[in-house]
Amino acid sequence: MKQRANKRSRAKIRVKGVVQGVGFRPFVYKHAVELHLTGYVKNLGAHVDINVEGSYDAIVRLIALLKQGPPISRIDDVHVEWHHPYGYTDFSIASSGEGEFGFTSPDVATCDDCLRDLRESSRYEGYWATSCVNCGPRFTVTERLPYDRETTSMVDFPMCSECEKEYRNPQDRRHHAQTIACERCGPTLALLDGDLKRLNEPIRTAGKLLLAGHILAIKGIGGFHLACIFDSAVELKRRLGRTKQPLAIMAPNEAWVEHNLNVNEVERIRLTSAKRPIMVLDKRDEGTFGEVSNLHNMGVMLPYSGLHHLIFDIVDQPLILTSANIPGEPMIIAIDDALANLRHKVDFFLLHNRRIVNRCDDSVMRVLDQPAFIRMSRGYAPTSFAVPVYYDKNILALGAEMNATVTTYKDGRCFVSQHVGNINKPKTFDYLETSVHNLVSMSGVDVSVIAHDYHPTLRSTRLATELGETYAVQHHQAHIASLFGEGAPRDLIGIAIDGVGYGWDGTIWGGEVFSPTLERVGSLIPVPMPGGDLATRYPVRMVAGILHSIFEVHKLTKTLTSLGLSELESLILLEQIERSVNVAMTSSTGRVLDAVASALGICQKRTYDGESAMTLEAVAHYGHPDVSLPLEITTYQKRKVLDTRPLLAEVLHAKEGGKSVKNIAASAQAALARGIATIAVEAAESAGINNIGLSGGVAYNKAIVKTIVEVCDAHGFRLFTNTKVPRGDGGISFGQAVLTAMVKSGDRGLTL
Repeated sequence: MKQRANKRSRAKIRVKGVVQGVGFRPFVYKHAVELHLTGYVKNLGAHVDINVEGSYDAIVRLIALLKQGPPISRIDDVHVEWHHPYGYTDFSIASSGEGEFGFTSPDVATCDDCLRDLRESSRYEGYWATSCVNCGPRFTVTERLPYDRETTSMVDFPMCSECEKEYRNPQDRRHHAQTIACERCGPTLALLDGDLKRLNEPIRTAGKLLLAGHILAIKGIGGFHLACIFDSAVELKRRLGRTKQPLAIMAPNEAWVEHNLNVNEVERIRLTSAKRPIMVLDKRDEGTFGEVSNLHNMGVMLPYSGLHHLIFDIVDQPLILTSANIPGEPMIIAIDDALANLRHKVDFFLLHNRRIVNRCDDSVMRVLDQPAFIRMSRGYAPTSFAVPVYYDKNILALGAEMNATVTTYKDGRCFVSQHVGNINKPKTFDYLETSVHNLVSMSGVDVSVIAHDYHPTLRSTRLATELGETYAVQHHQAHIASLFGEGAPRDLIGIAIDGVGYGWDGTIWGGEVFSPTLERVGSLIPVPMPGGDLATRYPVRMVAGILHSIFEVHKLTKTLTSLGLSELESLILLEQIERSVNVAMTSSTGRVLDAVASALGICQKRTYDGESAMTLEAVAHYGHPDVSLPLEITTYQKRKVLDTRPLLAEVLHAKEGGKSVKNIAASAQAALARGIATIAVEAAESAGINNIGLSGGVAYNKAIVKTIVEVCDAHGFRLFTNTKVPRGDGGISFGQAVLTAMVKSGDRGLTL
């Protein structure tokens, strides 16, 4: 054994995973030299190849280090072949070769070493764009792979002699850092006023302007943000036309978050990680920061770029930092677009001249039963991971209508894009097509099948037919398939609760229970949804739809007028339901929550997506579920259904009886969750299985999730929820890809 350990050997090693833009080649070089090994490391886009020779023992130690990788890498596979020595005399970083495909790292926050340089080093002190192999922009600056300076937007900034020296120095942490730059050679800042006149000292002046109450457009890593102090929040909302919508904030430090918001250890780990997502955290005190968020919680993130840290050196308070684009549309990334579209919304522009190649929103997370993505983007996407299904052809999945993403499938692995948005908006649909092109290129997928939503009139459905062979996937079955793709057991009863999704029977689904073969075995009872999408905007319409069959006309008219409709409007609405003119039937959980919010006087008009249900949750957060509400489970079309009609009627009765609105709201959420969980538990008991899965946008409601967990625990069932992709519509493309692979590979057990 000792003789073999000392014998000179050679290994050809191929490493796959996130090995682009993570300092992998400098990492290999450093350890190979320390271990007295010779050979080379070469970047090939989809992977990194290492040809190394030296003592067998030293090569084995290097392989162990490669399996760990540098801090921001992700190692999926290390393949080793042993050969006779070639005779290398030193170790080098070879020029990159052309690879088929591959992913670069998502962008990560400025590391502590660079922050120290930002404030202490004479060379980098005060330079907003400093970075090294362990931090900074990656995906947003990458034009193509392999990841080298000339394949990023940093090609516009030739290195000065000092940067070149550090870049070539194997002992420096900026060794082969493709985004290396300093004040002499790197990207520069400019501060413009409303007349586009340049102002001096951009960062210091911007900080003073923010403190004075001005609103700024700031070009960040993945797109433009709007920034102001809390005192200017009302004015910002007025200019945006979003007077009620909560806004994300950036806190100056962790101490501010700890003092003002409730944060547990799991939330703290995510908040302070190098990925720096927006974390949705509960407020410590009811009613605080109402100008920013009228909910019980707030979206908060910590500084993640050098520019942010330098601004907070001047601004000693939190900032509103919200995306500058219209909700649902892509982030603005071009200076010309920002100047053209934002001049009536902001007072000043803080700009830089580094091109943003790939736009990328901030990621949003909330810790529920476990950490969950609400939006998966900067820091986390694009990404890839293995799935437990194999199909010999490649798949492109186009996702949902709202909060769309794109997914490709190849050889048992899915590649998931960053957040795209609402594809009903023309700019976002264009962005969807761009994202398709980019993801197909990065993942090296020669597409055979295009998966899309079952709804026949979605723009993505029409796009799919233009691209090739298609496969339609029902929205809620895709939600449950996303759990299978994440590794949840196949013997699982699935709960899919959300707003809307087109069902196989032509109705609007949204509160569904599925068998392991994805047969619909339970749901909320279907009720009229008068006016279609109009009912999502005016939730009183859902009150009428739900109560129409159990309230006499006079009583229902009186109810509707008490909620803000005129008597004439009420009679017209009831006539519409009676005649079934533009009335869909829906089993949507989201629409029931909307109706409860309307019935309690909490929300009568939706001004942003999810407002009714989110405001209901906020009110319920301060209540107790101590109001007795009926839980009537019956049979409808051979499946178990929760009858939501008596539940809503009792909500109104309790309100009229003077019960606390907060307690009624909490009780309604609990009853709805308990009812659908009970249907799932009964289905699991009947099937003799022990697993239940939960997905869909309503699964972001902490109280509803908590109740479902309690019901499952009480009956001895294990609950599975999404952790790798969003529970909401951002996970639909992934579920579409997984389910298509399952069906096409011959999973005949599926009921589709």
